[in-house]
Amino acid sequence: MRIRTIVAIGAGLALLSVASFAQAVKPEDNQATRAKGKQVYERACLLCHGVNGKGDGPAGWFLGRYEGPRPRNFIGGSYKFRSTPSGELPLDQDLFRTVTQGIPGNMPSYGGLSEEERWQVIAYIKSFNHSFKGAKPTALPLPNPPGPPSDAGIENGRKTYIKYGCQKCHGDNGYGDGKEALDGNLKDTYGLMVSPGDLTERASLKNGSSAQALYRSIMTGLDGTPMPSYADTIGGNDKDVWDLVYYILSLSQERP
Repeated sequence: MRIRTIVAIGAGLALLSVASFAQAVKPEDNQATRAKGKQVYERACLLCHGVNGKGDGPAGWFLGRYEGPRPRNFIGGSYKFRSTPSGELPLDQDLFRTVTQGIPGNMPSYGGLSEEERWQVIAYIKSFNHSFKGAKPTALPLPNPPGPPSDAGIENGRKTYIKYGCQKCHGDNGYGDGKEALDGNLKDTYGLMVSPGDLTERASLKNGSSAQALYRSIMTGLDGTPMPSYADTIGGNDKDVWDLVYYILSLSQERP
């Protein structure tokens, strides 16, 4: 059985002891909230992220070395999944989205936790990194997608894909087999080799596979990986961004 499957099952079982379906207002980020968050963390997160949040838990070490991306280092590591500009901390809502939805193929959904418990564990996770104290990250504009996509727009998206070099990593047809990937040139901030997403599989879109989620990934980039932000390049032409989004979605069997 694959290590990732074992981790997912273990995490799911852990949730049974803490899951609650009551909805709650976001609690104040104080010592009491963080103390409760620590309890949730130790049951559901420690196995991968480690006692001190360094991404070096018993399962996390194996995941990073053999199975794929290393679990997030909460001490000082960068955050991939944000709605903020590249290099900035994520919003609390970004962290809440990741905890709730999970990361396909990497981290299970923790939507079984109550809303209050998810906010509590986020408060505790933020306490690992002093940069969060007093920080006020701001989100990039995230407009609603236009639609429906047209054949002409998708064709323009294909041209945009080539123009900005997406094929160098993701391959001519989005299979994740670009030259940079095949040559082993793609590494994360830990120096570990990473593979670009297979864009023909929706599950490989770790930051979400909706049109708006793809737009967010393109504009913010995935910090800590070779995937840069295109806010200062393609971002100057919103139509090209959306055409690229719809082209990427057209590569999978599902249609947007």
